[in-house]
Amino acid sequence: MALQAKHIKEKIKAVGNIKKITKTMEMVSVSKMRRAVAKTTSSREFGRFALELLVNLGKDRGVEHPLIATRETGKTLMVVVASNKGLAGGYNINIDKAVRTYKSRHNDSDVDVITIGKQSEKIARRQGLNIVASFTDFSESLRGDEVRIMVNMFIDKYSENDEYKNVVVAYTQFIKPAEYRPTVRQIIPVHPKVIRNIIETPEDGRSDERFEKDSLKEYLFEPNPEEVLDVTLPSLLLSVMFQILLESTASEHSSRMVAMKAATDNAGELQDELSLSYNKARQAAITQEIAEIVGGSIGS
Repeated sequence: MALQAKHIKEKIKAVGNIKKITKTMEMVSVSKMRRAVAKTTSSREFGRFALELLVNLGKDRGVEHPLIATRETGKTLMVVVASNKGLAGGYNINIDKAVRTYKSRHNDSDVDVITIGKQSEKIARRQGLNIVASFTDFSESLRGDEVRIMVNMFIDKYSENDEYKNVVVAYTQFIKPAEYRPTVRQIIPVHPKVIRNIIETPEDGRSDERFEKDSLKEYLFEPNPEEVLDVTLPSLLLSVMFQILLESTASEHSSRMVAMKAATDNAGELQDELSLSYNKARQAAITQEIAEIVGGSIGS
């Protein structure tokens, strides 16, 4: 009985150490999530103004550009955004499911993949997808020059030839703390409705009327709309991808926060159960010792 009580006591100590670790990770995730959410919400306003410019530029002007034109045939280039680290609850699993669902619904298309995050590499390999580029060293602060390199890469791959018919992104759209939505969205060919769905969420409470009215401002473009598009569209795509990565980062930290909170709560419950078992074992040992003493005195 003494050995059993000692073993339980060691387990209580081990569970307590794990609980401290998960609690610390939870608090770190809360802090990181708050910073990521602040960046996510503040950048959405810039994205809305960029969207307004795109709508005005393409509205009833007959403007043509390779990043706007629709292609009927070709492969799909998919950008998969997942985390570098594990212990994030169902975050990476949901991305895996979203990619798998997209493949099943578009089984007539070949898919090449640009992966962002070590976990996205695992997802692509697990599903037998061809990885054409991989980014695993983005900083947590997410610098614009890092995103620009990746955006320029898939723009070049799409624009250089007609191999790809579209570019889509698999990521998680942040809704609110402890809630996010895995999704796959097309970003090329560029279309205002597609970009709007990425920039805005149902919880924004904003109406689409701003982009549907006929009274949108008329801009004067110099030297011409086509040349303005050469600059505007890559900048818009950079803004969209930056927003997507911010949404994904906020979702990742949110998921990790929830997972670590659940682990901390489970550790606390396990500690209580082990403490109860320890007390029972200790009481049983004491009772046995008393019985042996009493039995010995009677025998003598």
